[in-house]
Amino acid sequence: IPKIFLYAKVDLRTRSTIKEIVDGQQRSHTLQSFYNGKFKLSAKIETEDLRGKNYNQLSEEYQSSFISYSLPIDEFRGVQPVEIQESFRRMNASNVPLNDEEQRNAKYQGPFKWFVQRLAQRFSEPLRATGILSRRDIIRMGDSRLYAEIIHTTLNGFVTTKAAQIDGLYKRFNITFEEEDQYLAYMTTGIDVALQAVAGGERELLRGYMFQTIVLIFIDRRFNLGLRQKAVDSAPEVAATLQAGAVDLAILIDGLRDPESHPALSEFVEATKGTNVGRAKAVRFLYLDAAL
Repeated sequence: IPKIFLYAKVDLRTRSTIKEIVDGQQRSHTLQSFYNGKFKLSAKIETEDLRGKNYNQLSEEYQSSFISYSLPIDEFRGVQPVEIQESFRRMNASNVPLNDEEQRNAKYQGPFKWFVQRLAQRFSEPLRATGILSRRDIIRMGDSRLYAEIIHTTLNGFVTTKAAQIDGLYKRFNITFEEEDQYLAYMTTGIDVALQAVAGGERELLRGYMFQTIVLIFIDRRFNLGLRQKAVDSAPEVAATLQAGAVDLAILIDGLRDPESHPALSEFVEATKGTNVGRAKAVRFLYLDAAL
């Protein structure tokens, strides 16, 4: 919960301190309304014991957790209201709007959202340590986008993925996600093997979209999802070219570093620019699959 800002001023008449809410009124009223039994928790919340219950229906343990929870609060003291307004104006001017992933995290409370969160808990730190994710990626939930895009491709093949497509994925599994165990096996196998493949490797393989492709290759090899055939269908001329001879991974990497020296790899190099475009995904898959 973001910080609540208070302004502490002395009431000269009563000689008592009054605290006014500068920012956080909606948060405060929401907590107060729940405590007073004015609404119930979502029926889709992850913790089964809490689903659809208001405060009075909670066990004493959960009531105690709610009451004793510490909220982050900053308090203004000994300043004039005009100074508070100026401070708050500056804070608002530097606020960063929620990105797509942060909005999805707030909007959806179904099993798919929590599945992605469990993947993040398991893999995001190893991906950061390897250099695939940055600390900022994790803070702004870029890791969630990576996992969701991998799952989207296993389901839909090599199609262009924009915000609407990822939203559709969350909506599809917002009530039930019966394939969770199956997709956990996909993701665990693919990410573990891909991490081994790129460990200590070239920085070109550590870019998020490249790593995503490598994960999909190993998922397809292990579980035979037909992704390679879908890539062939999306870029048949590239598949035909690759059948003519072997592809060396070191040459692919050099082609990315010095494209002018490798004109034959122009299609692969181009496929590293439109990172979320369906055909580019298919081309990357075919080249890296051949090289790996």
